[in-house]
Amino acid sequence: MRKKKFDGSISEIMVAYQPNQELDFGPVRKMVEFQIKNGIDGLFMGGLSTQTYLLTMEEKRRVGEELCNAAAGRVPVMMNVMEDSIKNAKQLVQDYMDIGVDAVCISQPSVFPYTEQALVEFFDEVIPEDYPTYIYNVPQTGNTMSPRTVARIANAHPNVLGYKDSTQNISALQDLLLQVNYPDFQCIAGSDALTLPMLAVGGVGVISATSVPFPKVILAITDAWYNDDPIGAMQAQKFSMKVRKLLKTASDMNGYFYACELLDMPFHGTRMPHNMTYVTDEQKAIIKAGLQEMKLI
Repeated sequence: MRKKKFDGSISEIMVAYQPNQELDFGPVRKMVEFQIKNGIDGLFMGGLSTQTYLLTMEEKRRVGEELCNAAAGRVPVMMNVMEDSIKNAKQLVQDYMDIGVDAVCISQPSVFPYTEQALVEFFDEVIPEDYPTYIYNVPQTGNTMSPRTVARIANAHPNVLGYKDSTQNISALQDLLLQVNYPDFQCIAGSDALTLPMLAVGGVGVISATSVPFPKVILAITDAWYNDDPIGAMQAQKFSMKVRKLLKTASDMNGYFYACELLDMPFHGTRMPHNMTYVTDEQKAIIKAGLQEMKLI
């Protein structure tokens, strides 16, 4: 099977902060080089793992510029827009287009409950014309989009090439694929747990957090699949789930951050309370021992 631009394994890159909480792009550049050296298929920024909601509009643009500059055309870059304001969302889409990202991705608004029609109107306003665009369904927003809603949006915009799904609902995903009018519509898993299931029902890959510290763990799944080796892909998926479960020993993304630290690629600093980013000594010992046992460090 032939891959397209955003098929396969795509890593969602995080951000780092200086002691004064200003952005620090050194770790981002170092991580991009690590990802490319290890054969990753693409890069993504601007989702929940990036903690984009903690950044100003100008910082979001700078993050996009730094990621594109670091990638230097060697792998495709997708930047996500996660804004409640239509005005801000449209501005950020334009900023990313001006930077020259390979595709923009747009998430639904959060906080206030939106009707289906309100969600459709939001995307109709924000989706640009004639630019590669993806939709990102984020259940944490409180406005999870139904298959019908996503299909309505995609069918009205031919430049919407695909969909990042973090709902972990395979049944709904299959329903969506039946409703979208474009046979080449690309569904991408937003959770490592669904990498192989996504491929099996017609999706094209994953935007992964596990691949940030361990790109080859996730590439083993998608590479096997695209090399017509479903058994190898299944074995790689099982191994990736062991890694994922271990990294989730700590809350949120903290186990992933600690794994990056063990690999000498720390994403330091935070704009959250310390308790939100804390990894206990016991959790560190469990994660480190598990990674050593799996020969990942």
